[in-house]
Amino acid sequence: MATFFVKFKVAAVPRSTQAELVEGAYALCWVVEASAAAAFNQAQFYITKDEWSITDDSEPAAEVTENACQDWDIGLENFRKAQEQGIALVYAGWSRDGKTIAEPMPLPKTRRFDLNDYIGKQKKLAGKGRCLHFDSDGRCKEIIKAHSIQRSGQLSAIADEGHVYAGSANIGDIKKNDGRITFERRGIGKMSTFAGFCKTHDNEVFAPIDKQPLFPTNEQTLLYAYRSLCREFFVKENALELADSQLANWPERHPFTLFEDLKTGTATALENLRRHKDDLEASLKRKSFEDIEYTLFVSRQKPILAFSGLIYPHFDFLGRQLQALEDLSTPLDLITFCSATMDEGWGYLFAWHKSSARSCREFMRSLATAIYEGRNGDALFRLVFSTCENLALAPVWWEKLEADKQVAICQRIDLMTSAFAPVETDYLTKGLEGISGWQFESVLTNVPGEAAETAA
Repeated sequence: MATFFVKFKVAAVPRSTQAELVEGAYALCWVVEASAAAAFNQAQFYITKDEWSITDDSEPAAEVTENACQDWDIGLENFRKAQEQGIALVYAGWSRDGKTIAEPMPLPKTRRFDLNDYIGKQKKLAGKGRCLHFDSDGRCKEIIKAHSIQRSGQLSAIADEGHVYAGSANIGDIKKNDGRITFERRGIGKMSTFAGFCKTHDNEVFAPIDKQPLFPTNEQTLLYAYRSLCREFFVKENALELADSQLANWPERHPFTLFEDLKTGTATALENLRRHKDDLEASLKRKSFEDIEYTLFVSRQKPILAFSGLIYPHFDFLGRQLQALEDLSTPLDLITFCSATMDEGWGYLFAWHKSSARSCREFMRSLATAIYEGRNGDALFRLVFSTCENLALAPVWWEKLEADKQVAICQRIDLMTSAFAPVETDYLTKGLEGISGWQFESVLTNVPGEAAETAA
C-alpha cells in the first residue's frame, strides 16, 4: 500500500455548519491505498461525507513519501497521520469577505459515520432468522444457524483443535486496521453460519451433500450451488434493509450518495439472486436436475481452505469482459464455486444453471486456457481470495506461511473489497502466484460438448 496526496477545490453544502463560516476551501488529502484511482475515490468519499461539494478535481492523486514531505510541516504531520488512520484531511479556505485563511481551518466536526452503530445493526440483522426454503411461506419454526460450509466435512478437514482462521468481525480489529482484513482463530461451530433455514428444511434438502461426500451427481452439484446462493440471498436482504436504515437517518441536506448507490446496487443484485434462486428451486420441486451444469477439479492433497461463494462473471481468466455489470437493466449470469470433501481428497466445484450457460461456459473455457499455460493452482487460488469472503483457512497452513505471502493475500482481499478501488479487467490473470501449491489430478464436467473427465 502506498500513500497518495490529492487536492480538491470545494464549496460548503448549503445549510451545513461550514456554510456559515466560509465561502470555499481547498481540501488537502493524504490517503493510504493500493492505487491512485482508489485514493482519489476515497478522498472524494470523505470530503463529501464532511458536507462539502467538490467544484474542481483536476489534479490527480500522486504518490508521496515521508522524505518528500520533510520540508512541509502540514504535509509531514498528515503523512504520518495517514499511516496510522488510513487517511488525513485538512481544509484551508477563504471567508465570505474574501480574506484567505492560510492555515488549516479549525472547523466544527460534521456528522460522522457511526461504525459502532452500523456494525451493531448489521449483527442484529444477521441474527434475524427466516427460512428461505420455497415451501416455507413464513410458517417454519425452529430457525437454525445453518452452515454454508459443512462443519463435519470441509471445516473439520482443515481445523486445528476445532478452530480455523477467518476474517475478524470484531469492531476493535476493524478500527485498529482501518477496515482492512485481519484473520482470527474461530471455532468451527460459529464459522460460516447464517439463520436462513429451519431445522426441518435444512436437514431434508441438504442431506445428499451433508451425509455423503461429493461424487459428483447433478443433484449434489445443484445443492452446493443452492446453498451458496441462499447464503448470499440472506446477506443481500440484510444489506438492503441496512442501507434503508442508514438513508432514513441521514440529513436531507447532505449530498452524500453512498447509501443511495449501495441500495440501488444491492436491490439489483437481490433481484438477480431471486431469479437464479427461482430457477434452482424449480429443479428441486420437480426433483429433476438436468438443468444444472458443473465443472469439478479433483485434488488428492490435504485441503488448506474451505470456501463457498458466487460471482456474476465480469472478466474472465484472460482479462476479457463477459457481461456488463453496470447495466442494471440486463439480467446477469451467475456461477457458484465451493470446496467439497470427496472420498479421496477434495474438490473445487463450479456450478451454474443452464440459463447462465453463455457467460459461465466462456468463463470456464478461459480457465482451461490458463490451466493449459500451467497456471491452474494459481488461477483457482486467486479467484477465492479475489471474490469470496465466506472462507476459512487451515491454521497449520496459515501459521507456517511466510509473512510476505500472508501480506500479499491480505492486500488482495483489501483491494478487491475496497469500495474505492475499481475492478481491473486483469484481476484474475495475475497475483498470488506460487502460494497455494495446489495440484489437481483430474477434471469432471457435465457440460455438453466437453469431455466428461480429463487430466488437469
